[in-house]
Amino acid sequence: MTARLFSGGEIVTLGDERGSAVLVENGRIAGIGDREPLLRSSAFREVEEVDLHGATLMPGFVDGHAHLEMSCIAQTEQLLMHAPPVTRLSEIFEAIARRRAEQPSGWIVVRSSFALNRRVEELRMPDREELDRVSPGEPVVVFAGLHVASVNTAAMRLLGIDEEAGQSPGMTVHRRSDGSLSGVFTEIWDRLPTASEEAAAAAIDRYGHRLFGSMGTTSISTIPTSAADVRALQDLNRRGRLPFRVRVYPHVPRVGSVDEVLSLGASSGFGDGMLRFGGIKIFVDGEGGDGLGAVFDDLKRSQAELQDIVTRATEARVQLFMHAVTGAGIRAAMSAVRAQDARLLARLPAMHRIEHAGDYAPIPLIGELAASGVGVVATPHFVGSEVVEPDFQPLRRLVDAGIRVIGATDSTGTVPQGAAPLSNIASAVNRRTAGGEPSPHRLEVEEAIRMFTDWSARGQGEGAEKGVLRRGARADFVLLEENPLRTRPDRLADIAVLGTFLGGTRPGTLARDRG
Repeated sequence: MTARLFSGGEIVTLGDERGSAVLVENGRIAGIGDREPLLRSSAFREVEEVDLHGATLMPGFVDGHAHLEMSCIAQTEQLLMHAPPVTRLSEIFEAIARRRAEQPSGWIVVRSSFALNRRVEELRMPDREELDRVSPGEPVVVFAGLHVASVNTAAMRLLGIDEEAGQSPGMTVHRRSDGSLSGVFTEIWDRLPTASEEAAAAAIDRYGHRLFGSMGTTSISTIPTSAADVRALQDLNRRGRLPFRVRVYPHVPRVGSVDEVLSLGASSGFGDGMLRFGGIKIFVDGEGGDGLGAVFDDLKRSQAELQDIVTRATEARVQLFMHAVTGAGIRAAMSAVRAQDARLLARLPAMHRIEHAGDYAPIPLIGELAASGVGVVATPHFVGSEVVEPDFQPLRRLVDAGIRVIGATDSTGTVPQGAAPLSNIASAVNRRTAGGEPSPHRLEVEEAIRMFTDWSARGQGEGAEKGVLRRGARADFVLLEENPLRTRPDRLADIAVLGTFLGGTRPGTLARDRG
């Protein structure tokens, strides 16, 4: 066990304690104050001093909702063809043909940008016959984001989809003008094969720090889509290879049914200091339309069915991540939680949450959301050139209503730069209207930082352990070149991350020093 004292820079606690130094003992904060008194107060005879050299030490970033495994696997197993720089579908076809020449059989998965059909010159998604020409007889899929995809005929055959395929709550089928299948589907991602445990572990080991840890993330809530993903995380944890703390929320029904996951008997928070079971991820609705412009409610189940899931999870003390991107979906999730016994809700290690509610909540629903106590999650980098609705992601209204909005990158590999908390913080602070004026929905810098520290930690049920520097909390820090509270807002995304500390040590050091 070791003791370390951090000084020689700025200390941003986001809490009530103030000082120019932080003392760490046994992986937790033993004191915040001035250097000399802290050194004298240490229970250890020897204290290692860490000179910050003028940098800023603050709570490590907590990513409230991401797809760690999927993001890393995209880097190793898939073709990355984002638009831009891709401008034409022909570039994607050429890349597939080259990969098929190297890989004669098996799936080729292409990852491209949200709204690909509006970003390429052809202004459409790839047609299955075009994909058939570059990959005849072997499966290929081109994802636009994650929820919209084009597949070839071989992929349709393997997925059990034929010309008679109809619409369902779980998938939207797109047809040509003559009624034949175009190969474009909304919500087909969960039917594709997943990576092996070995491939997932290797991808996380290689890219987990690069995509997340190097951006200042010290804790992440991830949503595995297979048992192999979960086993890969356990393997990395056993070997001391996790670069940050991980809470796992298996996707239902991709990993298993609600009953199968709950039958394990694990409540939210089960695990150790590095890897914990967080809860369950379910979909209340889907894309809120066909993913290509048509908007409609696509609820996955009845209100009674949803309420039954929420009841069973509540009784088992298991937190739910409930995906909802429509007003109907958000209201359904909120209503299902409000119908629960308040005494049982109070026993939950962490309150149920509505993923994306902070992005898609209708303004008139915000008061009810605040009164419900349900967790509200938002992804600031979703605000971009493709967002035209003036009241999309009404962060200012949500925070003013008393909601501690949980910050999420929702990284899947579609927007690699979106995994950076500072970029998301900058988006929340610097948002502008379509006319270029400061948006009424923007946040103050400290509020935006709290989305990815204090508020996100609370949203995991770990607000007492991280997100704010305080005595007794885990010594999880991010070291920044500048103090974001005193940096010009337009420079927030450019602040250099100099490193992270878990339990007062750099990731990769002995787990016993991480607390």
